[in-house]
Amino acid sequence: MKGYAWLMVILCASLAILPGCWSKKELNELAVVMALGVDLQEGGGYVVSAQVMNPSEVGSQQSGLSGNSPAVTYSAVGKTIPDALQRMLNVTPRMLYLSHMRVLVFGEEMARQGISDVLDFISRNHELRTDFYLMVAKGMDAAEILQVVTPFEHIPSSSLYSSILISNKEWAAMGKITLQQFITELDQSGSNPIMSGVELHGDPKTGNNLENVKKIKPDTMLENAGLAVFVKDRLVGWVGEAGSKATNYVLNEVEMTSGYVPCPGGGIIGVEITSARSKLEVHLDKEERPQFIVRLKTEANLDAAQCSVDLSKVESIDQISRNLEHKLTSLLEEGIHEVQRKYGADIFGFGEALHRKYPKVWEKYRERWEDSFRSMEVRVYADAEIRRIGSIVQPARREMERR
Repeated sequence: MKGYAWLMVILCASLAILPGCWSKKELNELAVVMALGVDLQEGGGYVVSAQVMNPSEVGSQQSGLSGNSPAVTYSAVGKTIPDALQRMLNVTPRMLYLSHMRVLVFGEEMARQGISDVLDFISRNHELRTDFYLMVAKGMDAAEILQVVTPFEHIPSSSLYSSILISNKEWAAMGKITLQQFITELDQSGSNPIMSGVELHGDPKTGNNLENVKKIKPDTMLENAGLAVFVKDRLVGWVGEAGSKATNYVLNEVEMTSGYVPCPGGGIIGVEITSARSKLEVHLDKEERPQFIVRLKTEANLDAAQCSVDLSKVESIDQISRNLEHKLTSLLEEGIHEVQRKYGADIFGFGEALHRKYPKVWEKYRERWEDSFRSMEVRVYADAEIRRIGSIVQPARREMERR
């Protein structure tokens, strides 16, 4: 009986010191940050921009009709990121809440100076999740990107987030790089990280006005800008659409994409890549110098025939497959060699593959891998198989010519 009494005392004391809502945060007291932008401040420090959701507008069935923006972008200057965020409270009516952030955008100048200090805060902050995407604003400040009003999505940062997902999945010329992925690549000595790029087309002053999205063709739009190439934590350059696709093929990040190849006898024929798997191989020559091989296996469907080829013949399908193999081989070789020779950045993970298979050989190159990688031999072998030719057999052009 005495033990039971002591148990009740302990339970009552626990209720007093272990309440479940001690750290509660009411929604009407928070400013939900959907995106952060970080730029360099002249003279030192950072310019931090926070795109905050306007809940009264987003929750309204007539959002935007009231004339108020569904999101507001605040900016502040500080010596550190937390310092700038605290100074932002001078103008924000609520406490900033970072747990729902969708994208983190770096200005190009900021990225070229190095982003390790910013990543330290982002990784250290317990409020932030690691599933948001990292981006670099090509040729401009991050603040300019976060001030553009976008169509379809009420909140511009949601538009950026969705654009990354759709472009990466359907077009494969864009990367979807999270904080965890970037830091993992940064920590590995045999690879360099990448980031998605975004740029602004049009007048920035027009883009931050709600009238911009009330037109059939907005004057200012945000557009994907390929991939930003990093060496350690510093941006060193960019790769365009072709180089971005080549990178995603090597990294096994292609779910689906489309293109075209020459038709037997002239013209072109459209192909839709439905499956792509790559494999990195490492071999040593007689002098124990690494040689790399990329083997790519793809499956594709035909989706547009702008020629008069006879698709009922097996030989025609085989020739189209060989043309696709040749194009993929050229795409990957040119993309890899561009990054090799221009930037010396191993964004493909060849060094890491060498490290896993030949750790003793890797030690010889570890300290000067960026310089050594520029001259490494990389060969590409592509295998393509045409699975489907569509609902009709012969091209419409061939049927017209036969009439």
